[in-house]
Amino acid sequence: MLAVPAASAAQPDAAAAGASTLDTVLVTGSRSSTRTVKNSSTPIDVISAQDLAASGQATLLEALQRTLPSLSQVGGYQSDQESLIRGYQLRNLSPGYTLVLVNGKRRNASAYVSGANGGGFPGHSWADLGLIPVAAIDHVEVLRDGASAIYGSDAIAGVINVILRSQASGGGASIESGQSFDGDGSRTTARANLGLPWGGDGFVNLSAEGSRQHSAIRPRTYADGYLSYPAVDADGNLVALGTYNSLPAGAGVHPAEAGRDARANQIYSSTDYALKSLALNAGHGLGENADFYVTATASDRTASAIQNFRLPATIFGTYDAPGVLAVWPDGFSPVLETKEQQYTGSAGVKGLLGGWDYDFSVTWNRDTIRTYTNDSANFSLDYPGAPTDFYDGKVDYRQLIDNLDLRRSFDIARLASPLDLSLGLEYQHEQYRRAPGQWESYTGYGAAAFVGYAPADAVDATRNSKAAYVGASANLTRRWFLDAAARREDHSDFGDVSTGRLSTRFDFNDAFGVRATVSNGFHAPGLGAQYYQVTGNCPCGTTLVARVDSAAARTLGASDLKPEKARNYSVGFTLDPARDFHAALDLYQIDIRNQLGQSSQIGYNALDPDNVTDYNGTPLSAAQQATIDALLAGAGISILDGEAYYVSYFTNIGDTRTRGLELTLEGGRDTRWGRLRWNYAANVGKTDITRVREVPAVLQGLPNIDLLTESSEYALRHRTPKYTQVAGIGWNRGPWALNLDFTYHGPIKRLTNGYKYQLAPVLVTNIGGSYDFGGGWSADLGVNNLFDKRTRKVPERYRSASDRASYTSTYEYGDVLGTVGGYWYGRINYRF
Repeated sequence: MLAVPAASAAQPDAAAAGASTLDTVLVTGSRSSTRTVKNSSTPIDVISAQDLAASGQATLLEALQRTLPSLSQVGGYQSDQESLIRGYQLRNLSPGYTLVLVNGKRRNASAYVSGANGGGFPGHSWADLGLIPVAAIDHVEVLRDGASAIYGSDAIAGVINVILRSQASGGGASIESGQSFDGDGSRTTARANLGLPWGGDGFVNLSAEGSRQHSAIRPRTYADGYLSYPAVDADGNLVALGTYNSLPAGAGVHPAEAGRDARANQIYSSTDYALKSLALNAGHGLGENADFYVTATASDRTASAIQNFRLPATIFGTYDAPGVLAVWPDGFSPVLETKEQQYTGSAGVKGLLGGWDYDFSVTWNRDTIRTYTNDSANFSLDYPGAPTDFYDGKVDYRQLIDNLDLRRSFDIARLASPLDLSLGLEYQHEQYRRAPGQWESYTGYGAAAFVGYAPADAVDATRNSKAAYVGASANLTRRWFLDAAARREDHSDFGDVSTGRLSTRFDFNDAFGVRATVSNGFHAPGLGAQYYQVTGNCPCGTTLVARVDSAAARTLGASDLKPEKARNYSVGFTLDPARDFHAALDLYQIDIRNQLGQSSQIGYNALDPDNVTDYNGTPLSAAQQATIDALLAGAGISILDGEAYYVSYFTNIGDTRTRGLELTLEGGRDTRWGRLRWNYAANVGKTDITRVREVPAVLQGLPNIDLLTESSEYALRHRTPKYTQVAGIGWNRGPWALNLDFTYHGPIKRLTNGYKYQLAPVLVTNIGGSYDFGGGWSADLGVNNLFDKRTRKVPERYRSASDRASYTSTYEYGDVLGTVGGYWYGRINYRF
């Protein structure tokens, strides 16, 4: 990313805008504090506040995704809560495998668990980068390598370390506004930062940010022959429609059909949200050999997403709910809403004692998400008078971490540099709660679009873990650096895990070096995954995602979730032939054992007792039906004629191998026309499945029982493009600055309705510029996605018969592109 804007509220110094990050001293990926981007033994990207501001993106996640080809935001439309709490993939892996730190301290994962309601990463949670205020950020360090031996769970793919501002004076403010080329999706963002002295040697840095994003409406269009209203017979009575909402014999078209809204289904529209966030970073001396520090962030976000339109014909024919039809005669669009509060904070003391550098800290994190379904109905209730807005329940995650780091350097004659020795102890306490919603949200069919949490699904669980770790690094010779680390963790629920890491670098000369790392890591099954249980109901039947330790799951072959374990291998080459040029090529392999996933749906559909089928519509024999009945009976579940019931659970599904290549180039030069900077980066990655776990013995012999279906395999392997490239050029001279950058997304494999095909590569272009008026005032103007690239459509030949009969076209929900398209923005900044 080549941002070279004028100084803004997010920038400490205009002169720094053109400075290289190659010599930035790193705090991520090593206990040593003497490494930089140039001489790091692992691949690390440093993204400055200037880069983030110049991207014109609303959140940290969106800015990083535009900057780093190895980090892909999950694009296109995502179902239910995943459209509001966006995931991201580092090196083509689940967001649950990327650890997020703030000033080197662990930031908690979201209380949300990806699961049954359209979730793309079963059993995983991740830190929500969209909640970290950009105004508070000095720079971001992204380690693209495994680091569990240093930081513990989650650091399989890498680490994102957000470094907060620490200026003791000055500050600034900015206000930004923009909208899509279509004239909707407007966003206004205000940011402010203030640095204050604290005594003679301390600082207090305060940041505030507020953003209001309106939805960009992107409706689907119903096909001309697809009716929206129930038919009418000769006596004026309503009649259910036929197959694909066709007109049944002997009935007429409903008079309201002439005025129907063919674009009523707006589910693919972008999300609407209001976000407020605050940040504090402060430090103060405690005498000559000690310092006190504290960091804190607080975020409040209300976000909503439009769900599938409920046609009046569906209300009448499928649900047989005339009372609901009386309230919603023209149908309705449920809106899923989340209200989320996140609070994080760390306080500690660091200094020098007995020759040791020490850092003792306490970190407390909490994330609470309340979910609502608005403008909806529960088809099982009598209307009017029943609710149209529902409180669906709450999930709450809390985390307390006590940490002691010790570090000391020893001069050893045989070594070319002092030996940096580090030791540490850590204690972590976690708590996860899920509380039920109002009874109308889960009773019967539950709230349409998102069924509320039932009392049977409520949970209050805790876990404790203890860790000890050690590390040592030194230059064995002037040009050979070695860094080793080991860690052991003991968890109260699943036992011990040991990890290690060995990283080395050899510089043949001042311009060319080779680096390599081998490590193992792990991802602990979250409390939310271990205690996840959700019950859903509709006319098609009941679906239960059972808690893995419940009677229903155990009788169907479930076992305790195991930690996902990884082995990381990487080797890289760096080239610095000139002061203003840097190149790096890194190859990596990540093997993951016991990947989390979801079992097949076990049960059957007896709505038609003469044609009993499984979840996929495959007819079952009487013996197979009897086997399922016997299994479910062990959990107290019986399926009666005229009912359908399916049970699944989270489980470890098998092993994967991800291999890839990353290339980064960066350079710049001063000319008589001004300062030029350029960069290029690329990531090529591929994931293969190396082992699929056997189906539990009690389920063998049943049809369509697989731990990894072809569809879920595609989701695991091909969610991101085969390759991504980013390139840009920036120029600044005096008060003027311009930047142009490109993102080239490679092909994406898709599996739709049994058809396999590829989305073609696509190029996204962004342009921006700024002018410094002097006196602290500056302005930025830019266009993201200049040529209006947006979510593509499923080729006509790959659409199902039902989809072709229902809609004129269908969006590729898994496309890396979003639905908004081109977007312009302007920003006014004041710095003092």
